[in-house]
Amino acid sequence: MTAEIPTDTDALAAMLADPEIRESLAVILANAPALAALASMSTALLQRGPELTDNINGMVSQLRESTDGDGELSNLRGAVGALNELAPLTGTLAERKDTIQGFLDSPILRPEIIDVVGNLGEAALEADTQTKGRQVNVGGVFSLMRQLKDPDVQETLSFLLTFARVFGARQRGA
Repeated sequence: MTAEIPTDTDALAAMLADPEIRESLAVILANAPALAALASMSTALLQRGPELTDNINGMVSQLRESTDGDGELSNLRGAVGALNELAPLTGTLAERKDTIQGFLDSPILRPEIIDVVGNLGEAALEADTQTKGRQVNVGGVFSLMRQLKDPDVQETLSFLLTFARVFGARQRGA
């Protein structure tokens, strides 16, 4: 897409009289130092092309050698795919970085809290599995009183009551 540069002066003067041409020339002249640097970098990059290609091939070979086969390569492809899916979220993540950092710094991610939440999740799944398909047997207050003799029920109730006290106190203090 190269334009013919007129050789006679009248055609060249007419071309330079065009406001679009003058504006384009002004932009080029204003950016001349940056364009010169860009041209130099492009030339250097093209000259180093074979070296860069060899380096990239070497890295790919090392990556292939370090994996144990299709499993790790598949995991790597999955990770790249996940990154592609996360790319549209980067703007939102950047906007909410203070909130995210606050969450990461909060005590909710302490290992002992994560253990408690994990136990809670496992217990919920086990209870769900044990009660699926079973008919609910409502035995009244006396049946509930008999359940209170179970050490597991006692321990859980103790945890729940202590949690309720501590949480209530923190809510009042907040």
